Amino acid sequence: MARVITVIVRRDGESWSAWSPQCPGLAVAEPTAAELRGALPEALTWYFDGDSDFEILVHLEQELRGVVVRIAQDAFGWERQLVAERLGAALGVEDQAERLRAAPPNSAGEIVYVCALPTDPISWLTAQVDDVADPVVVALPVAESMLWTLQFGNGSRVGAGPVDVGYLPDTTFGEIMTTFTGPGLKLSA
Repeated sequence: MARVITVIVRRDGESWSAWSPQCPGLAVAEPTAAELRGALPEALTWYFDGDSDFEILVHLEQELRGVVVRIAQDAFGWERQLVAERLGAALGVEDQAERLRAAPPNSAGEIVYVCALPTDPISWLTAQVDDVADPVVVALPVAESMLWTLQFGNGSRVGAGPVDVGYLPDTTFGEIMTTFTGPGLKLSA
């Protein structure tokens, strides 16, 4: 079975660039998205000493109202895009935008929101995060138009990694959400 290599892609001015948390030191830049997509398999094969038994999972990053939004380009991409649209709407409301922009930035000074779904496991997220423990915020859809967010990572501790989150790799975000809400949680007035 081919291993899945997570690749983060973004447009940088006039060019497109890509990097992977699973491939430290590797970066690819090309003038167009099509050229980048064509160059990635060759660059990864070179990185893995000729081993081309991998599948590339692209996560597209884009700036949205002062934060970076990451959307996996997978079979659920359209659902993830809806999460990004909800996030964009929330960033258009001043008090919500203020709270969303108060999340801790990564080492590049960016606040990164990862558009996720309740069925995504923790391992899906940890494959997207560097070992330097840069924080990311997971944004999940709730009801028809709301979002639920949860920060992962801790940029203040050198060596603290995303695996330090305290959940098993196959724990889904839906399961995590139920630990914060549900019939067992009583709110008192």
